[in-house]
Amino acid sequence: MTMSRSPLILLMVLIASSLTVDAQSKNRDRYFDDFRGQSFCASRQRGPQGSCCSDRIDECSVPIAGTLCYCDEFCDQHINPDCCPDYERVCLGAPEPIEARCDIGNGILISSFEEAKSNCNLCKCRANGVADCEKDACLSDDDVINRVNRDSSSLGWKAFNYSEFYGRKLKEGFEYRLGTFEPRIRVKSMSRLTNRLEDLPREFNSLSNWAGSISEIRDQGWCGSSWAVSTASVASDRFGIKAKTAADLSAQHLLSCVRHQQGCHGGHLDNAWRYLNRYGVADEDCYGYEAEVGRCRVKKGDNLQTLMCSIPEERAHDGFYKMGPAYSLNNETDIMWEIFHYGPVQATMWVYPDFFNYRSGIYRRSNHGENAKGFHSVRLVGWGEERFGWQTTKYWVAANSWGRWWGESGFFKILRGENECNIENYVLSSLADVHEGKPNSRQVKRAGRRASRNSQIN
Repeated sequence: MTMSRSPLILLMVLIASSLTVDAQSKNRDRYFDDFRGQSFCASRQRGPQGSCCSDRIDECSVPIAGTLCYCDEFCDQHINPDCCPDYERVCLGAPEPIEARCDIGNGILISSFEEAKSNCNLCKCRANGVADCEKDACLSDDDVINRVNRDSSSLGWKAFNYSEFYGRKLKEGFEYRLGTFEPRIRVKSMSRLTNRLEDLPREFNSLSNWAGSISEIRDQGWCGSSWAVSTASVASDRFGIKAKTAADLSAQHLLSCVRHQQGCHGGHLDNAWRYLNRYGVADEDCYGYEAEVGRCRVKKGDNLQTLMCSIPEERAHDGFYKMGPAYSLNNETDIMWEIFHYGPVQATMWVYPDFFNYRSGIYRRSNHGENAKGFHSVRLVGWGEERFGWQTTKYWVAANSWGRWWGESGFFKILRGENECNIENYVLSSLADVHEGKPNSRQVKRAGRRASRNSQIN
């Protein structure tokens, strides 16, 4: 019985010894790992014992991370060694370990304990050559772009990898590249303005119809201010068309001065239009856009003159640029009629991850990417149709506020008549108040009467 158990006992002793050695080795690997590659034992003054000591000598140590590491034989005799990181190489003549490297994707290799970003996610390379990376969805997603372009013939549009979005997280895009709050119940429930039936062209674009009067594409930057930028842009277009000249009204005036908004973190459109109707705004040259809220420069009783703004020769007074009461439009035909007669309108839409990568074509949601969305406001400047064989696809022409580098020089086309991304659900308009101290023009009065049917925003 004793002989039969002896091999088993010997085996257990060997396994335990192996586990102990492995534990010591693993602990040694972990001890002061972040300082590997630096000089400690090698930097010691050479005394009688040289750089390394053959016995336990407290003075055979080097400062490290607020404590001491040792260069004597005793330092590696414990489960939790306190040897210096270069002890084995300097004192035992061990070869320099092969440095582990991590592949974090996109052809990027980093060394142990280094950090680097793979697109929008920060990665750290561990000692074992395994990268520890964040797992957030990125605003510019190669997989989404490739899948959209693979399906472009059926989707009708193409995607692109924008350098301006690369390295940003998707949640940053939703927070800082959009910025319009979903309409409140009282706004959603207001009655809609219905225009009289009229033959309208199959294609129309405000840019060509009112050349020189339509405002330029703006870039809201990394500020969730589409509520202010889209409102100021539509108001600029309406003033430009009315005055037959270019007008560029200040989005920053709205961003800094409209109360009960959240600045670069979003705002309600009805608040912006109410401010334009009651107080008006300065022009862009006088109150330039900064992509941050900033302090409101306007005091009670101010006007263009007291704000030190230049007053155009064709303008007979120094008051701020005001708009008539805002009103909502009912359906596709009413939106087209309004654009055809008075110019661009403001529309809201749900933005999905793939929209950030839109490059050209007629956009419709692809369902590629994260199941997330954010609310946004844009300008509708026209409409058109495209034929693919026997099929005709109708679209809106819209102006975004992400700069001319995005989309079709800042514009995009989106499916029309099917309420794609709810873009036809909530469309606002207003007429420029250019009465210049006199009673409102007939058009402003007529808009007020039409809007008074519970469609005026109060």
